[in-house]
Amino acid sequence: MKKIISIVFLGFTLVSSLSAQSLKEIVDSKYVDQLISKGTVSLIHEKKDTTMSMVPETVYSSQIKSNLKCANASGVPFLAEFLYLIPKTELTDDVSKVNIDTISVLFRKISGMEGMKYIHNGKKEDILYKKCFAIEYPGSFTPIPDPLEGDVNGLKVYAYQHDHTFGDTKYLLNYYCEGNVLLVTFVNQIPMGMLGVNAVMTEKMKMNVMCIDLGDNLLLYLSTDIDAKNILGVRAQIQDSMTVRMDAIYRWFLKRFK
Repeated sequence: MKKIISIVFLGFTLVSSLSAQSLKEIVDSKYVDQLISKGTVSLIHEKKDTTMSMVPETVYSSQIKSNLKCANASGVPFLAEFLYLIPKTELTDDVSKVNIDTISVLFRKISGMEGMKYIHNGKKEDILYKKCFAIEYPGSFTPIPDPLEGDVNGLKVYAYQHDHTFGDTKYLLNYYCEGNVLLVTFVNQIPMGMLGVNAVMTEKMKMNVMCIDLGDNLLLYLSTDIDAKNILGVRAQIQDSMTVRMDAIYRWFLKRFK
């Protein structure tokens, strides 16, 4: 069975009827009520369950669901999905500043993720990314300017992060934008160390970040899709690491408009 984890969204305001209707059109009905009342729903798939079920219906839905790393795993599969319903009034007093254009700039500012904090071991706050910047190619460690200009749709960016758990990490970020939807995918470009070994090899981890503008609210969809090496304890370690990372991205996002 699938394990659903609900996280109480403190300070969540009432959702407009327009946004509620929009949710019913793009989100599976079994998640809508909880999204409206709690603000978030999370789903950690069981090991043999590699079918996404929480992806909102947008122009990019099929793209997100296709070619999953976990579905063709040679090692240990891991799949997790997260939905957050965010009233724009929770982000800023001037909601006119919250739109897909400003959000696309936010996610193009790679260096803005440096210093992102997360909570681990259930209580301790620490810095998740001690360093974070765009690079020209996967073998580089030299920062280049954030790609803030030009069309975001079709943009490809390499990024370096010094991760609290994984150490040196490098990703290829692909950006897609159409109408009221922005999608950013992260695919690892070097092996990721865990439990003292390279537990996730190159291009065996993919993260999706999709933001949908619903008018008065934003719908944020995050997912992690991994094919890890078959190492004792690796799935539990991945679950712990990735769950707190998704929560960190969400909390970081909330603070960007302050």
